[in-house]
Amino acid sequence: MKYLLITLLLFSFISVTAQEKIRFVNVNGTSELILPADQINCSIQIKIIDRSMEESKKANDKRCDELIRILKESGISSNDIEISPIALGKNYEYENRQRIQKGFYAEVKVNFELKDLTKYYDLVDRITSKNDYEIVASGYSISDYEQKLKLVYEKALKAARNKAESMANTLNVKLGEVLEIDENNLWQNQPNPFNTTTQLSSQDGAISGKVSINRSIRVKFEIH
Repeated sequence: MKYLLITLLLFSFISVTAQEKIRFVNVNGTSELILPADQINCSIQIKIIDRSMEESKKANDKRCDELIRILKESGISSNDIEISPIALGKNYEYENRQRIQKGFYAEVKVNFELKDLTKYYDLVDRITSKNDYEIVASGYSISDYEQKLKLVYEKALKAARNKAESMANTLNVKLGEVLEIDENNLWQNQPNPFNTTTQLSSQDGAISGKVSINRSIRVKFEIH
C-alpha cells in the first residue's frame, strides 16, 4: 500500500510538471453577418374584462377567432400561428388606494410569423382597428437562421486561427494543436435576432430591415 501511494504521487507530479511546460496562446475570433430580414415575428395579446368569467371567456374566444381569420387572410399559414393557453382570473383595480375587484378577465397571446413583408402595413392596419388587440412584441428575423449561425461560427473559428498564426509568425514560434475552445457569451445576440435597421421601400410600400448575427469564440492553441 505504501509503494502504491508513492507511485500515484510520482505520476501526479510528472503530470503537473508536463502541464506546466506546455506553452500556449489564447485568442478570440469574432464574426458578424448583417442580413436582410425576410420575415417578422409578432406577439399579440388579447385581454377581455367582463362581468363574469364566462362572459369574458366567450368574448375573448370571439376576438381570438377574428384575429386568426385576419392572419390567415393575410396569407399566414396555420403552422406559423401559435395560441397560448387561456388565462382566467379576477380583475382588480385601485380606487382611493384600495384594491377593488372589478369583473373577470380572460387573456391569450397569439404569436405568428409574417413571411410576406409586402403585407405588413395592411395587416397592422387591420389589427389596430380592433381595440382589444395589443402588439406586445415584434421584430425582424430570417428563415434560415440556423444555417447562417453555423456560417458565423465557422468564420469566427477561422478568424481565431488566422490571428493565432499571425501572432506565432511575429514571435517566431510554431502553432500547435488546439487545446481548448470556448464560446464567449459576452458578445452575441439572442437566438431569435431582432432588427437593427428599418426602412420603407418607396416603390412597393413594403417594410424591410436588417438582422445582425454575431459570435465570439476563444481558442487556446499550443505553441512550440
